[in-house]
Amino acid sequence: MRKAVLYVDGFNFYYGVRNHFKPGQPQRGFSLSGLVWCDFRALIERHFLEPDTELERIRYFTAPVPKSLEARAEEHERYELWLRAACHIRGLQPIFGYYRPKPGALREEKETDVNIAVEMLLDGVAGHFDTAYLLSGDTDQIPAVAAVAFRLPKQKRVRVLVPPLQDAESWKTPYLEYMRGLKQRFEFRQREPRQVDVLALTEKVLANSLLPYELPDAPCPPYWRLPERYLETMCAPAWRPDRPRA
Repeated sequence: MRKAVLYVDGFNFYYGVRNHFKPGQPQRGFSLSGLVWCDFRALIERHFLEPDTELERIRYFTAPVPKSLEARAEEHERYELWLRAACHIRGLQPIFGYYRPKPGALREEKETDVNIAVEMLLDGVAGHFDTAYLLSGDTDQIPAVAAVAFRLPKQKRVRVLVPPLQDAESWKTPYLEYMRGLKQRFEFRQREPRQVDVLALTEKVLANSLLPYELPDAPCPPYWRLPERYLETMCAPAWRPDRPRA
């Protein structure tokens, strides 16, 4: 059995989903921000996991936002609730960076991108995965992805899942440009052309990867519960978040 690990850029996913679907809200008559209520294990196992592969662990990278740095108190509370819900996902390990205040109302998240790169490389060297799934649209991760896929002694595969705010090409284009420069400086250990895939997370995939709405200590709030008519149209019956799981 082959092994896989998922690395989630928490804020990149959370705000990538929320901000992508905002413009269409007036036409729909309801918000799709509830697609952030994601069961990352279900996301991979239902839609992306390769045959004979087991998702061994999920590393979720984020930074707690102090109330003093959050422009709106409800945003702090929403994200804290979401973190509690995410911790119900089997095998999920949160890894925290921190926020640094900047002049004015700005804030800067620190360590998340470095933490992802380091953990992915260390796991690869230690043999914790054959395939790494990276859920992030951050192109700063391109060097780490290339190192895992092409510079480790044992062949690894990386599958990049790009949140909806970006399309796959917006990540793939700078990746290919980076690889062209890298090939001029290094001889790769591995030469398999499809060791890196870049895939987009679609609305349909997200709608069929939701956590149950009723969780101990973290029930889904009304503003993230999607309408019955939407779930009826978009979700497979067994995967609906508003129904008890078998």
